[in-house]
Amino acid sequence: MIPSSSNDASSGTGVRVRESHVRLRDGRRLAYVEAGDLDGLPVFFIHGNPGSRYMRHPDDRIAHALGVRLIIPDRPGYGLSDYQPGRTLLDFPGDLEQLADALKVGRFALFGVSAGGPYVAASAWRLGERITRVAIVSGASPLKRPGAMEGVNREYRNAYSLAAWPEWLLHPLMAMHDRQVRANPERALAGLISHSSPADREVLADPLIAAQVHGWRREATRRGVAGMRREAHILASPWEVPLEEIRQEVDLWYWEGDSIVPPQMGRYLAARIPRTVPHFLPGGGHFSLYPHWRDILAPLTRPGA
Repeated sequence: MIPSSSNDASSGTGVRVRESHVRLRDGRRLAYVEAGDLDGLPVFFIHGNPGSRYMRHPDDRIAHALGVRLIIPDRPGYGLSDYQPGRTLLDFPGDLEQLADALKVGRFALFGVSAGGPYVAASAWRLGERITRVAIVSGASPLKRPGAMEGVNREYRNAYSLAAWPEWLLHPLMAMHDRQVRANPERALAGLISHSSPADREVLADPLIAAQVHGWRREATRRGVAGMRREAHILASPWEVPLEEIRQEVDLWYWEGDSIVPPQMGRYLAARIPRTVPHFLPGGGHFSLYPHWRDILAPLTRPGA
């Protein structure tokens, strides 16, 4: 299995970006983007929900200066990655391993945000020694537990509750919402901002970041909402990941101003993963990964990680 012919381009910052896909053993296509230093230390970035391979900081010079080869796959059913019926959280590490093999990447670091956090935890456990170090940023924790909704704003409480609905019932609701977002992305972003913290509003006021958010959100559902619908089911289900068996050092990044994935979710993970480095910071919000992008990436590059 080898990558398809890739497309190399230059981002607006002059840093090379490579876009391609691989064919997995079961015939599915898995699409990905590489950015930053394409000859650097590999760090796989796992996007949120909705999200796509285009989700990253708009300034690729940050990753390049750190010597980070950032590899961002579309999860199944998002962007250009083929839908995988019935997929589970524990299916993803196999996809990630096949992508790493295709790119001739041996050991690598993992970095996931929001709904990407569970996939990072599953991959760290499943892939073991192949993973050098891990960062979970505003990462969701298991939702089927007492206190899981503490600190979550009303809109997202409703969204997390809807995630537990049967997929056949959830699909038309998600499809209708997606049509509204795609028809008027500026209005959708304004709606998101209205429920955001002051820090998030400041972040999203940056036109480069706003454009980046529009880009990865639109790409997420370019072929429909099936991937997002399946992901809702996964997030509402038990993880079946023994967190206490994760052996890598795990940086946990959470902000007190985040009411989408509040810090109590990170504290749940910190109490169960043996080797965590907590970064529970005041203020901020769910989009604080952008101003902290360099701080998050830097520990993943340390010798011995």
